[in-house]
Amino acid sequence: MDYLFHLIESTETDWQRIEASPDHTCFHSSGWSNYLDHIGRRPFIVHISADNKDIGYFIGAKRRLVITLLGSPIDSSGTYSQGLCLLEPTEPEERIDIYKQFFQWVRRQYHIHYMQVCDWQLRTVTDEWMPPTQLDFNVLDAAHIPYTLRTTFFVDTRAAEQQLWTNLNYKSCKYAINKAQKEGLSVRRIERKEDIPAFIDIHHRQIQDVFDRKGMKPMHYQRKEHLMALCESLFPDKVIMLQVCGKDSDGQEQCMSSAIFCPGKAASTYFTGASFRQYMKYCPNELMVWEGMKRLHAMGAGDLIFTGVAHYKKKFGSIYATLPMMVFTSFGILFTLRTFVKKAYGRMRNILSKQ
Repeated sequence: MDYLFHLIESTETDWQRIEASPDHTCFHSSGWSNYLDHIGRRPFIVHISADNKDIGYFIGAKRRLVITLLGSPIDSSGTYSQGLCLLEPTEPEERIDIYKQFFQWVRRQYHIHYMQVCDWQLRTVTDEWMPPTQLDFNVLDAAHIPYTLRTTFFVDTRAAEQQLWTNLNYKSCKYAINKAQKEGLSVRRIERKEDIPAFIDIHHRQIQDVFDRKGMKPMHYQRKEHLMALCESLFPDKVIMLQVCGKDSDGQEQCMSSAIFCPGKAASTYFTGASFRQYMKYCPNELMVWEGMKRLHAMGAGDLIFTGVAHYKKKFGSIYATLPMMVFTSFGILFTLRTFVKKAYGRMRNILSKQ
């Protein structure tokens, strides 16, 4: 099938259709596009059709380095996956065909010679840890598309609340939640926009405390101004900002931990979460994540993505998802060069964070 592509200035009608898509994640929203714009990433939204029929949308962002890059997701934005948002369920082979035709179009029309895409619908799921190199991505191999692999965890929050509770690991998770509740800890959601600055201030200090413990520096998307832009852009219904509060040993009320969740129909994300070290004995984090899972379930949200591969996250009943980061480029050397630069940057960041 031959597809037609048209770069658009998205309207409210477009976003309503996108949010009704079975592919819809928190990264396919007007709020997320506004956030990208605020942090200097140019949203790139394209309508897709074929045979006079609407097929869906591509949502990403442009960035100019030596050449113009098109990312879906774009690096350093906190996005874990993005890509196509189609109006009907689609087989992997058809999604790959759309991506291939789409890249040829952006190359001709906009002189974009490097595009990277990480699509949640193309993930491989395993209950137990497997090295990504042992997993098969035959559809991509058959299409001769280069890719790298990234692994994360997720919980299907469509399951009934009782089932979500049953799936928690008893010793390390249920016990901690029960202990936090016995300690009198409570969870509150930020409901007013004017309360966002105060929330971000303490949330950022908690993030900094976590990274200080590890001898590292926060990620680019965890900068205070980026977190502010995110919450203000997604407020009120595309972001859940939670705080866990309780009394310390002196009887003073404290915000012990906080988190940002971004809900979506097909997939949501646990964007950031952190706590002050001095209050970890009260077990606020497990209670915070559990409350986030319950609220996402009540909203009818889909898979809750826990970014990264810290294996302790298995205690929330999560399973592994390995996603291919597909690369489309006019020049094969760009894939090799970009991979080398990213690895070198990661090594340099680790070295500098320890100094």
